[in-house]
Amino acid sequence: MQEIFFKESSLLTLEMRLFFAVVGLYVLSCILHLLQFGVSSIIPSVLPLRNFAIGRMATKTLLLAVLAHTLLIILRGIEEGQPPVQNKYECLSWFAWCNTFTYLFIRRRWAELTTPGIFVTMLSIAALYISINKYSPLVTPLAPALQSPWYFWHVLIAFGAYAVFVVGCSVELSYVIIKALGAAKRTWEDYGLPSLEVETFHRLSYVLILMGFPLLTFGMISGAAWADEAWGRYWSWDPFEILSLITWTAFAMYLHTMSLPKWRPVWGSVFCLVGFSCMLITFMGSGFLTKLFGLYSMHAY
Repeated sequence: MQEIFFKESSLLTLEMRLFFAVVGLYVLSCILHLLQFGVSSIIPSVLPLRNFAIGRMATKTLLLAVLAHTLLIILRGIEEGQPPVQNKYECLSWFAWCNTFTYLFIRRRWAELTTPGIFVTMLSIAALYISINKYSPLVTPLAPALQSPWYFWHVLIAFGAYAVFVVGCSVELSYVIIKALGAAKRTWEDYGLPSLEVETFHRLSYVLILMGFPLLTFGMISGAAWADEAWGRYWSWDPFEILSLITWTAFAMYLHTMSLPKWRPVWGSVFCLVGFSCMLITFMGSGFLTKLFGLYSMHAY
């Protein structure tokens, strides 16, 4: 028994050291992305320096962070003997990894899409900060309601949708902020964004969210199947389920708005950011809201 305890404590110590190393790399990457944006905004004459030095450093640091985070998730999985998504601590870590991995994957297609990296890394840092400060990293037995194959499919599909939404909405948020700063006086490349017309730029965000919407739909369907197996009903009007439905509706409204040329330039951005906010509240703020209003949630793990 003492040997098992020593082994588990050693693994947890190693995990925590790696965890804080990952957070440090994310913070450094975020700072470099911010520095890149600041240099291009304030001192555009040093744009080549930004492109070939700061920009590459930001990307390479983020890549190193994702690799270290991948190792952290593998270590946690070995420690538990199953996919590490059984509690909020692990889900928040998985959420952060999905965001940054998806962003780097999409950067392979649009290499100049650097400014959205600010928001992607910020969100991942926030998720990891909440995970370690609000939830325990100790390995605990799997709750009975989570002992279902539907649960893991639900988590994997839902987080895939969240990750695509995070990147797509970060592109849209970058566009809104840069346009408010008067980007018409410069090219989009000055801000780490593709040199695109408004319609084409909106389409980039639209394509990403269009990719994520079916994943979110399948995630809700698999969640309903899991709920029926765990609690005997597909839908119970749980606060988390209601917030998920609101998020799905917001992104459905966004996709509908993007099909209307007159609404697309302004209301497309509005509904995109509304959906993004609903998604964050659903996953990262539902626990706070249930405690604030004294509500019971079956998703409190």
